[in-house]
Amino acid sequence: MSGGFEALREGVVSLLRENGVNAVPGMSPEPARRWREAAAAVSVKKVSCAAGGFQNYLGREADGGGEKELYGRAADITLSIDVYAPKDGGEGACQRALERIAEILLTCGAAGLEAAELTAGQTEWLDREGMYRLRAECLCRAWLTVSANRESGGYFTDFEVRGRRT
Repeated sequence: MSGGFEALREGVVSLLRENGVNAVPGMSPEPARRWREAAAAVSVKKVSCAAGGFQNYLGREADGGGEKELYGRAADITLSIDVYAPKDGGEGACQRALERIAEILLTCGAAGLEAAELTAGQTEWLDREGMYRLRAECLCRAWLTVSANRESGGYFTDFEVRGRRT
């Protein structure tokens, strides 16, 4: 198995970093205290699935010189994005970082997935951690797919998260 959700999370982190946002895979706020700028922690929060085609059969796909059968389910994947900022950055640092994140995800997609909606709560002060946190969620549209080919005896050979247009 390919670790499709881990790859998605890492892809979103890379996309944000490439576009100037300090981003890391989901974590506790402990290491964030040493940062002097806002940082976003990305994780997969929720996955909701619906049926794909008939018995989840989606069709055939070229596979090198042959073909493989593709099965899958339509999925809504909710990413959790917690934006942390140091005390001297204030609530505004969280808000500015979230605005940049929204711009990136809603225009570029979320690592190949359609970002359909981004919602955020209120910025809060975390006394114990000594920093601000703004929690946000990004709803993405995807296909969860597995494939089977003749060489494997018809067994499923991979798990992948793919983009989906509504």
